[in-house]
Amino acid sequence: MPRPSLTVLREVHQSLREWLCEARHSPESPAYAPGVLQQISQKLDQVDQALRDAPAAVTEVDGWKAELAAYGETLREVRARLANLDIALRIHAAQMGQARMQLSAVRSWSDLAKQIG
Repeated sequence: MPRPSLTVLREVHQSLREWLCEARHSPESPAYAPGVLQQISQKLDQVDQALRDAPAAVTEVDGWKAELAAYGETLREVRARLANLDIALRIHAAQMGQARMQLSAVRSWSDLAKQIG
């Protein structure tokens, strides 16, 4: 039997709040472990489906509206956290590219020195 839409919304909302708490705690936390972002994506898909499946009578209940508003606020925080992660990853990738270029230059000079010597 499928879970009620409000239950899905609450469970995913709680899960996202826990993830945000972990991510705030440390930039090296398990919040960024492989597969975690995929799990978040799957949970967002669950909410999307729950929103589509929610009966009109449920969406008019004040508890639903309040939970949806809180979920929306949490989503804004998740978006900001992921945007910061994206920036950090781009910076890291640029730094790695520079390090590769420097290593390549050192190897080229080393090879040249071997050929001369």
